[in-house]
Amino acid sequence: MKPSINKLSSDLINKIAAGEVIQRPSSVIKELVENSVDANSKNINIVVKDFGKSLIEISDDGDGMNKIDLSLCFLKHTTSKIKKSSDLFSLNSKGFRGEAISSISSVANITISSSKNDHGIRNVLSIVDSKIIDQTEESGLKGTRISVRNLFYNIPARRKFLKSDNVELRHIMNEFVRQALCHPELSFTLKHNDKDLYILKNSGLKERILRLFTKNINKKLIPIDESTDIVKINGYVLKPEFLNKSRSMQYFFVNGRFVRNNYLNHSILTAYEGLIMPETRPSYFLFIDVPPNTIDVNVHPNKIEVKFENESSLYAILRSCIRHSLGKFNISPNIDFTDNINISSPVFESKSVSAPTVDFDSKFDPFSKTDNVPKSNYEKGKSEENWIKPSEIFTKEDLNKFNHYSNFNFLKKFIITKTKSELLIVDIKKAYQRITYERILSEMNNKQNVSQTLIFPVKLELSKVDFDVFMELKDILNHIGFIFEKASPSGIEIIGIHPVFNHNMIDNFFKELIDNKILDYRDHSSSINDHLAKLICMSKSLNLSHLESENEQGILLNQLFACKESMITPNGKKIYVSIEDSDIKKRFR
Repeated sequence: MKPSINKLSSDLINKIAAGEVIQRPSSVIKELVENSVDANSKNINIVVKDFGKSLIEISDDGDGMNKIDLSLCFLKHTTSKIKKSSDLFSLNSKGFRGEAISSISSVANITISSSKNDHGIRNVLSIVDSKIIDQTEESGLKGTRISVRNLFYNIPARRKFLKSDNVELRHIMNEFVRQALCHPELSFTLKHNDKDLYILKNSGLKERILRLFTKNINKKLIPIDESTDIVKINGYVLKPEFLNKSRSMQYFFVNGRFVRNNYLNHSILTAYEGLIMPETRPSYFLFIDVPPNTIDVNVHPNKIEVKFENESSLYAILRSCIRHSLGKFNISPNIDFTDNINISSPVFESKSVSAPTVDFDSKFDPFSKTDNVPKSNYEKGKSEENWIKPSEIFTKEDLNKFNHYSNFNFLKKFIITKTKSELLIVDIKKAYQRITYERILSEMNNKQNVSQTLIFPVKLELSKVDFDVFMELKDILNHIGFIFEKASPSGIEIIGIHPVFNHNMIDNFFKELIDNKILDYRDHSSSINDHLAKLICMSKSLNLSHLESENEQGILLNQLFACKESMITPNGKKIYVSIEDSDIKKRFR
């Protein structure tokens, strides 16, 4: 009888196991950089080509490997980090499972060059399908270089389901940022397609944060420093007034390892209680050091989940120290009248004070038909006929020509109107979302460009990773009315926006683009235009102040029922409910 249970080949076992450790190109970088850190490296250089699909190369000046170590390092469950089971409870290294290089060698072609000395000779190993195909020597000093080529070449399905190139590059940059933050004492470089993305010299934590994000983040940081018998906590949190809904700037490091922990994140959130809106999320760079025997990092192969022995105590200490720092560093300075500070009127020297002069144009005639008032430098060269005032989101033509619906406002959230046989209750915000969605989509498809010029430019600060996403979207944003006077990694200045936005909240819209992974639109929409239109209509930065008058609400109803789909919002929620006359009559029986 033929058995129905088969024993899997070692090659297939390796490929299955690799799926847990190596999920995308950034996973390779994580594993190899951690190996370089464990090897006591001072300089770590990363070279990526074709978004990590063609080449990922990590080189360091660490301890290196001799010829025997080199022939063992790619085998499954071989490691220099632990020797016995008790070592799992006193880990001081990042790696310990002995799976990283083994997993990579089963899904890519790798070449390892390494030496444990400075004699000038390195041993080189070439591996394909987890088998050594070549052993040579080359010139080189102490350290290791690992080149990973053609990732997932033998697993077409995994390669096919990688995200878009820009999304994969974003994951690579995010992983680099985590590793660089975790070890500011080391020098890091990242190069993609022969272009330098990051060059970081060894520094302190604060300087590393400034170099990875923006220099202006300095004024937003509040230092954290707490030491107890069970935990030592240091790092920075952001001041409440600079927070938003983004989770992108949340970095937890436990014993030098980046981790995710919702329980501790909730502790930080409660520390901000009463200082931020409920939907706002804290941002932080926190380093937690606990005795190695009080945590378990052997929870998942990716090693970013940990279990704490004293989790509830850690929760309370973390909340308390952050709350204390917020109170200490975030309050406005008080005026202490006991201080020896002269707050009286200034004393002038003996010089006489002259009367101010008033300059005016004696030829100015307010009744003249010609406008003699010179335009500002900002207005020169602008075409005023395409400008839209904030109040003209609905045009005068819309106001004068609309079929008037009998309606009234209810609770400032709903419009009550009627048809021949029904009573309709329309959600104002949801109706406007549907109208805005179809309007934006139409403008993008018809290549229209409607813009509202701002009196004062809006300035944005984005991290290097977020700025790269912005540059991918810049042309599309220009197409829907955004005008950028300056767009560089040091800052972005917006001088024109689409009139549906509230200019005071436009920075929120850009954060929403980043948080919703706009470049990963294929997971949500059929096209980037459709996904962008949905994000715009659902944005918290939409200007809804113009929907308060009866005329404008009448126009809203007109435009709603002129939409291709007037019953539901772009994300599938009801816009209005209808009550038939028969249902109303039943109420009076």
